[in-house]
Amino acid sequence: MHLLGPGFDVDALHALARRLKTAAERGLPLEPELARQVQALHRALLQGELQAVLARLREASGGGPVLLRLMLQDTDLQGFPWEALCEPGRDFEFLGNSASLLPVRGVRSPEPWQPREVRGAVRLLALAPLHPQSLSRLQGTLHESLASGEVEWLEPLTGPRSREAALFERLRRQPEPHILHFIGHGGVHEGRPVLRLADEEDEERWVPVELLAQQLHGAWGQGPLRLIVLEACEGASPGALASAAELLARTAADAVVAYLWPVRMDVALRCSRAFYRALTSAAREEGDVALSLNEARRSVLAELEGSAEAFSPVLYLRGRDPVLFDFKTRKVSPPPLVAARTEASPPPPALGRLLEQPFTLLLGNRWEEEAPDFRGLRERLQGELTQKELPVPRESPLSTLAQHFALRIGQEELDYEFQEVFGQADFMPPLVRLLARRLGTGVHITLLRLPLLEQAIAELHPRLTLYVLQPSSNADGHAVMMRREAGGVRWERLRKVPSELDTERDVVVLRLCSGYLPAHLFSHPLITEDDYLLGVRGLSSLLPFELVEPIQSALSLRPLLLTGMSMLDWSHRMLLYQLFGRRTLMRGSMAVLDPRSHEQELWEEGRGLPGRTGVRALESTDVELEDWLEALAAGGHG
Repeated sequence: MHLLGPGFDVDALHALARRLKTAAERGLPLEPELARQVQALHRALLQGELQAVLARLREASGGGPVLLRLMLQDTDLQGFPWEALCEPGRDFEFLGNSASLLPVRGVRSPEPWQPREVRGAVRLLALAPLHPQSLSRLQGTLHESLASGEVEWLEPLTGPRSREAALFERLRRQPEPHILHFIGHGGVHEGRPVLRLADEEDEERWVPVELLAQQLHGAWGQGPLRLIVLEACEGASPGALASAAELLARTAADAVVAYLWPVRMDVALRCSRAFYRALTSAAREEGDVALSLNEARRSVLAELEGSAEAFSPVLYLRGRDPVLFDFKTRKVSPPPLVAARTEASPPPPALGRLLEQPFTLLLGNRWEEEAPDFRGLRERLQGELTQKELPVPRESPLSTLAQHFALRIGQEELDYEFQEVFGQADFMPPLVRLLARRLGTGVHITLLRLPLLEQAIAELHPRLTLYVLQPSSNADGHAVMMRREAGGVRWERLRKVPSELDTERDVVVLRLCSGYLPAHLFSHPLITEDDYLLGVRGLSSLLPFELVEPIQSALSLRPLLLTGMSMLDWSHRMLLYQLFGRRTLMRGSMAVLDPRSHEQELWEEGRGLPGRTGVRALESTDVELEDWLEALAAGGHG
């Protein structure tokens, strides 16, 4: 036992922890003075006899990593991010990503511990009482592990299935998980750690973690459960008795991963992807939770340029061995394909005829609006307005909500919120790629605020020159133009209208709602009501004079395939009128509609369409449309 020294008393540790938390909240690396402090604390902690002991342990391990168990009894010490300590003289040799030391928070418990033999997939049960959209994000980020058969995705619990009675009933049923992943809210109530489950009768329901731990122990105490992941805002924040993580590690599972501080959704997903990939990899004979979490922190540090957010996830461990799973007899095989996809109905003949000829794609923004990032933006705007006692009804369209925010709080703050959410978004709906594969030269239109269509075209058609045109948000009205040459990878911003642009030879993408251009260039998006009222104009004012005629000709000579659109969305109707005026859409055009919208009749009768002339409309789920596109491609139609 030794003292850290006069420079590291309780107040100093509190101040250092606050600075680390601030850096994490801002997504920033450690500034030089802060880096010097964590190096000094590393030197003060790992000195003298302790350093000699670590050297002997490294020799005994044959050069492998050594487990560093921090037996922290004081709540102030539990709440400190020891994982951020950095070896003196090194910039990125933190404890949290070290290849030689694996820091964990040790938990004393009378419960037995032993690794679980896993002969197939590691079964994961996700629980998201209030954030069902986060389940699809988590499932998507684990795609490689799920597709390989390393991880099995059990039916998740959300909504009514995540109420207290339903949750405790699920604990009595098979299949039992190896990992329980909770996504939601945690806190401390009257000194007791609590987690929030689904509301009951419009009242918040918080369950004491001690009670949950007892239920888990009673149901799965002798079963396969070995790990709990708490993706909760205060999951690892110490309470009067113990943190939620420590309580669960004492009684319910051998290990608990939790977060010291709130983190952005995309950071949690990056961490989960790297963590589960390392923990469940078929190439390994054992699942080492401490080693896997260090690898996940290392991945976050690399991807986010040293952001202090990497130090938020921490590990509570029961026992002296971080190996949770024994994979020595394991045989992994990909899950069988879903039979329903092989029994899909044949593609509608009208869709096949449209795709056999040159056509224009008009890609709506339904996928963006259904994405968790988009909903996250709504929650952020709604939360700030509510905090300032300026609430907007929750059922209001985003354009209305954003308009209130811009008027009351400011346009710059709205742009900041948009960038905070969409700047880190990382999703590509499979349907966008399948549609992009069918596209040829000509003009195509996207309402997405992320450059998903352009990215997919560039990847799938590398031999075509691709131009991207976006209306300017400036008063000068000049469009923003970018080009990726055939065979190239670099996006070039054009300062003048290219004389060589040919819609019969090149691909032109019109970005009508702005947002993020390729190469991650931001411009103010169409998002408020005023943006649509004042910023949406006809093609003649949107485009450089030299490009108006060739673009209009291309749009008037080819049928349209419209998807991701809604006739009931006023901004979609406005954009259609700005594109086509009163001209009817070319014969053979088709709208593919979400069956939940119940608007097929509106499209076929032409209500709200330019020229008041209808188009053929198909109701199709994304899965059905994906099947049709794949079937048409396999049948030789392009």
